[in-house]
This record gives sequence, structure tokens and C-alpha cells, in this order.
Amino acid sequence: MATEKNDADNLPSRRPTVRVSSTGARAHLTCVAGPEKGQTFRIAPATTTIGRDASCDVVLAETAISRQHCRIERRGDAWAIVNMSSNGTRLKKKPVEEAILADGNEIRIGAKTRLEFVVEELPKLAGGRPQFRARSIGDEADAAEEEVAEVPQEQASLFKRRKGLFIGLGAYLGLMLIMAAILGFGGCPTMTQRGGIPRLGLDEMIIPAPGAKPLRIARAGPEGIWCENELGEPRLVSNEDISSGKAVHVPGIRQAIDVQYLEPSQAPKGHLYVIDQKNRGLAERDKKKAIEQYLVCDMPGKEQCLFDSVRLFQRALAYYGMTFLPDSNENKIRLTALDRLIDKVHNLYTQAIVFEKAGEYQQAWATYKTILKYVPEAKNPVFRNVSRRMAALKPHMPKKR
Repeated sequence: MATEKNDADNLPSRRPTVRVSSTGARAHLTCVAGPEKGQTFRIAPATTTIGRDASCDVVLAETAISRQHCRIERRGDAWAIVNMSSNGTRLKKKPVEEAILADGNEIRIGAKTRLEFVVEELPKLAGGRPQFRARSIGDEADAAEEEVAEVPQEQASLFKRRKGLFIGLGAYLGLMLIMAAILGFGGCPTMTQRGGIPRLGLDEMIIPAPGAKPLRIARAGPEGIWCENELGEPRLVSNEDISSGKAVHVPGIRQAIDVQYLEPSQAPKGHLYVIDQKNRGLAERDKKKAIEQYLVCDMPGKEQCLFDSVRLFQRALAYYGMTFLPDSNENKIRLTALDRLIDKVHNLYTQAIVFEKAGEYQQAWATYKTILKYVPEAKNPVFRNVSRRMAALKPHMPKKR
């Protein structure tokens, strides 16, 4: 979610409208400590997710914060906070899994970040309805936060008289939109909504132009996506560049490879990577195998060894119950293997997309096939997505005689 802006001074004067809402209060978060200190984040009317990933409603930069750390839910006239991270969420300095929020409560996540929960009580009109301020330019991004009907007073009676007509017309338009969506997705299996670039999950990388180095996504905003280059310098990739294909968007590769093993009691339903319990003996065994696999991964035909090394290292961490290996040199090997695999898959994926968009279907097929050697895990999002892309390319491949 983008931070609030107030550009009301730049707006031309306009006719007053009646704004109707189902609630007499809204809420926001003010960051009082951490990298985003001083910023304000609006709370959505239903659910607001908070975390480090760009897909969250409130995106925070501190590395100790989980990708999906916690969420705030609206429950009638109250709000509740729900923990989603093994790193924990604290309310009034106490760890909580789920709790009702009150105005002024301090939420602590990560090592340094503190958020103050603020309830905005809106003044009432004589008729008992809440009085909203005029919407500013910065509020346009938050227009979905409330059910608002902007109807001039003199038109109310017309709406009542033609209520049935409007409802019927709305239902017809809704049906047409659903049909268009079905035909759009079914009519062109080799393309997606974002310029033919397949989607995997959470956004991780953007390639600004052919031959340029990938930019790591920092946060998303209404104007586009803010990234960091190899020097750590901020750079805005506009929505126009992404939609036009000038910036190639490759999502989800890091998420699919840099996984976390969890115990069954902690793992959500359907989680792919589960261990029974901590076991130092199994940790030492998997770590040893991981190093052996890494040492041979550069040999011809050993592409899968790099993947096996990464997965064995990740499982060893789970058995240790740690986030890094006790030996710093072994942990450096683990991080190197992980980065190499992510970079390799990312570069191959980008090449395959470029070949596919250029109509070089045989080269795209061969590149996708190479990716499957590096990620041979059938349930992995990368494997599933690549398999779908190859299936979509089959009609373009030469028939065997």
C-alpha cells in the first residue's frame, strides 16, 4: 500500500457530492520506528496484509520482517491483528497470535519496526451519517477502501424510479464481463495479461531492457514499482513500461526456490516442504550431502546437482532449527549455491520469454526444457509454469516423421 499524499491544494473547485459509507470510522498505521519512520499506511476495509513482499498491502523494508508477516482484519466495528510469521508479532510488547486492536496500540514486528494503530473517528452530519472530507489525488489509490456513492441530491428520486432498470443493466454488464474474461483466457493459451510473460507468484525481479542487469524489487506504488540496481540505488519502473513490454517482469522465481521447511504443526495446508522435528544427526547428514552435490554441479549433465544441493541445505537448516549454518564457510557455500540457482533459472526464463515473444518457438522450447533440468521438482511453481508454457508451444513445434 502506498503512503498517503495530500494534493488537495492542486485540485480545482468542484460541486459537492453526497458520500455514503457503511461505517463511521476508518483506521491507519503510523510507523513510529524503523526504516519507514514517519510514513502512514491506510487500513483496507476487509483485510490488510503487512510484510516485506511487494504483494503486501503494507510493504516494509526491514530484513527481519517476514515476506507475509501479519494481517489486520475488520470484524464488525473492531479490527483484529493476526500473526502469520514464525518470527512473531508483538502487541503492547507481548507476543500475540491473534488479538483485537484498540486506538493507539503499538504493533512491533521485525527488530526495529514499530507501528501505531490509529482509529479515525469521523464527525457526523445532522442526519447521523459520517462526514467524509473531499477526496484528494492521493486518495484515488484508496478508493476501494469504502463503498462510496457520489450521487447529487436532485438525482436520488430518478434512481429510485428506475432502480429495477439499473439493477438489470448492471447484471447484464457483469455477465458480459465474465464472458469476455473466459474467452480472453481460453482464446490465446500462449499469452497472458502482462505482454506474454508467464506469472509464477510473488514479484521479485524486473529487467529494464535487453542486456541490462535485473533490478531487485523493493516496493510497489501507484506510480509503478521501485527497484534497486546492483549499486543499491533506487529506480522507478513505471506501470507504462511494464504494460508495454519495455521492462520485462519475471515474478516468483526466488520465492519458488528459496523455500522454508516447517514442522507439520506450523505448516499451512498444502505446504510442500515439511519436516517431522528437529534432528541434529539428520542435519549433519543433509549438510554433508549438500556440499558433495555442490562440488560436482558444474560437471556436464549435472544440472540437477545444483538444485539438490540447495534443497539439502534448506532441509539441514530446518533440522538444525536455525536460519544459517553453524560453520560460516559452509554457510557461504549454501548462500552461493542458492544465488547461483536463482540467477541461472532467472536468466534462462528471461531468454525463453524473449524467444517466445519473438516467435522463435523451437529455441524457447529448448530453453524451457533446460530450466526443467535445473528445477526437476514436479510440484514446484517454476516446474509447473514451465510445463504449461511448453504445452502451449507444442502446436508450433515441427511434427516428428
